[in-house]
Amino acid sequence: MLSSSWPAPAKLNLFLHITGQRPDGYHLLQTVFQFIELADEIDFTILGS
Repeated sequence: MLSSSWPAPAKLNLFLHITGQRPDGYHLLQTVFQFIELADEIDFTILGS
């Protein structure tokens, strides 16, 4: 069993604008965000056979 832990930094979205739509249906976005001094911790465990 292999385990690993990684930080998941928090960010604050300052704005988010939808600027259009792509041919596949997804939206085109314009955004600005700021990382902040908070984070979650994500733990992974790989289970093998």
